[in-house]
Amino acid sequence: MLNLPTKNAASSRYERKALPAATILVALVLSLGLGIAFGQNAQGQAAPDQSGQGSGMEGRMGRHAMPTVDDQVKHMAKKLNLSDDQQAKLKPLLEDQRKQMEQIRDDSSLSRDDRFSKMKSVHENSAAQIKALLNEDQQKKFDKMQAERREHMGGRGPGSAPPGNGPSQPQ
Repeated sequence: MLNLPTKNAASSRYERKALPAATILVALVLSLGLGIAFGQNAQGQAAPDQSGQGSGMEGRMGRHAMPTVDDQVKHMAKKLNLSDDQQAKLKPLLEDQRKQMEQIRDDSSLSRDDRFSKMKSVHENSAAQIKALLNEDQQKKFDKMQAERREHMGGRGPGSAPPGNGPSQPQ
């Protein structure tokens, strides 16, 4: 029978403690590496389009992609059956609205309530200007679109009625 050298009790205890610690350290390093890799991939997928003129639904909003002005015009043209002339007049209104909204959003001197109030005012003003471009039938459809948007937003966001005061709320 072979006599293998025996380890002393102190080194054996050290190895038993070091093995789980090393395993945890390796798992932590791997998970951090994967997190960084996935984070870089997600950042590279949707670069923000600050001009409002890019393609697709990318936007500055992060969690909720904000449609571009061109996307908004296309959507409204389809929903409201807008003429080419109406679309041409609508686009600068939406561009101006976006510019004003971005200025308000970027103004760090405003409180959250002030920011909301100003955005709501810009939205209401834009909606009135848009309605002025529409015929009676289109205005009804536009009002319905606005009501659906408010319902979808759940009372959040510019132009939304406070919760409990919207048209879709039972009273």
